[in-house]
Amino acid sequence: MGKLAFLVFLLGTASAAFGGVSIRVCSADGNAVPEPQEVMVGTTLSIVIDSNIAESWSGALTLAGENMNYGFLSGRGYDGFSYKGSCLPAAGDEAVVYDWEESGIDGLDLYTGFSNLEADDWFIIDYIATHIGDCNAGFYAHNRPLPDNILIRNIEFTHVRSRDFNNDTRVDFNDFATFASYWRAAGYSDPNQCQGTDLDADGGIDANDLILFADYWLEKTDKRWWP
Repeated sequence: MGKLAFLVFLLGTASAAFGGVSIRVCSADGNAVPEPQEVMVGTTLSIVIDSNIAESWSGALTLAGENMNYGFLSGRGYDGFSYKGSCLPAAGDEAVVYDWEESGIDGLDLYTGFSNLEADDWFIIDYIATHIGDCNAGFYAHNRPLPDNILIRNIEFTHVRSRDFNNDTRVDFNDFATFASYWRAAGYSDPNQCQGTDLDADGGIDANDLILFADYWLEKTDKRWWP
C-alpha cells in the first residue's frame, strides 16, 4: 500500500565532476537525491565528495549571502581543531576539513592528504535545511598554487514546510494525529496558526495537504535545526 493510500485509510543523482573530483547529494539512508533537491525543513542531507583519481586536491563548500538564512553546512567529528570525522579513509592520512566564516559567507575547506590517497569517496559533509525557501551551496576547487577558487557548480535546494509538527525528529503517527485534528479546518491567514498543517498555505487543511504530508512519511529530522 502506498504512503498516501495508507494515510487515507486512517483519515529522487546529483553529481558534477572537476578533474576527476565529483560531488553527490544523498539522503540519510545513502541513496542519491534527485535534482533539484527538494528537502523538508529539518532534514539533513549528506554531501559526498569523491574522486576517480588518487591525486592530492583541495576545495570548499560554501553558503553565501541570503543562502545563509535557509540552511547550514556542518562537518563531522570535530576534535577542537578540524572535522576529522568528515575525512574518509580514501582521502589520505593527512586529510582535514576546516570550518571558516567571514562577512557574508560561511564555508568548509577540504584538503586531502598526500599518503595512502585512493580514488574513492573522500569527504562527507552534512547539509541541514532550516527555513522554507531556495538555497544554493557553492562547490569550489582551490586553484593551486594560486589562492583563488574555481566554482565547479552550485547545488540547488528547495526547502519545503516541515511535516514533523511536534519536533520529535520523525514524521509519524503523532504528526498525523496533529494533522487530523485540523482536518477540513479553514480560514487561516498564517500556516503557523494550525501548527504548520496547512502545507500548501492556501488557508485550509484538505486533501492537497494530505498528499504533501504523505510524501515525507517516516522522514527523520535533525534537532540541530530547531529554533
